[in-house]
Amino acid sequence: GKPWDPALGTATISGSVKFDGKRPRSRAIDMAGADEKCAELHGGVRQKPETVIVNDNGTLRNVFVWVKSGAEGWEFPLPEGDAELEQVGCLYTPHVQGMRTGQSLAIKTSDPTAHNVHGFGKVNRSFNRSQPPGAADIVMRMRRDESQPPMKVKCDIHPWMNAYVAVVPHPYYAVTGERGAFELPNLPPGTYILEAWHEKYGGMEQTVTVADNATQAIEFTFTKKK
Repeated sequence: GKPWDPALGTATISGSVKFDGKRPRSRAIDMAGADEKCAELHGGVRQKPETVIVNDNGTLRNVFVWVKSGAEGWEFPLPEGDAELEQVGCLYTPHVQGMRTGQSLAIKTSDPTAHNVHGFGKVNRSFNRSQPPGAADIVMRMRRDESQPPMKVKCDIHPWMNAYVAVVPHPYYAVTGERGAFELPNLPPGTYILEAWHEKYGGMEQTVTVADNATQAIEFTFTKKK
């Protein structure tokens, strides 16, 4: 593709991801049953799984939103540094993230117990590495696009630990947080297909046209599955 010209990025797509249905109930994680050290890191307070988190405003957290089509033809510079996946309190942080094709993923740990990091790449190379306390980062370069679905990473020692990493060829992606919102700035004006992906509810698409120097607002809605 042609080298990206930042002067063309005059448009923005923003929006939110809503949840339709009764908020799902989730069973707290029994960390002590697998590793007492993990439970001690939380003072014995059981943590909730991150599979489905509905925010107080009725939006859905941990949804990966990205431009699936429409940004082809450009070569975007890579960000400086690695994308990072941290193991803190026997949980992965962030639970869902995006990174760029060609960038490296650095998996870190600050936990006083051992982990086994298992990445299930379908396009990029899979990996399965032990990471004891104090170990160096595990660094894996992601050489190919992998977003349909994102790569799953799990710990083979602590079965509740999982995360998802989407690898995309451009910077137009976001993950919804505690307000369920996303923003994709610095787009060239044009027509795009956006995808919103959730680990339990799958993906949905929407076609959006945004004008020069304009912001186009859209909304995705996921419905609770029985």
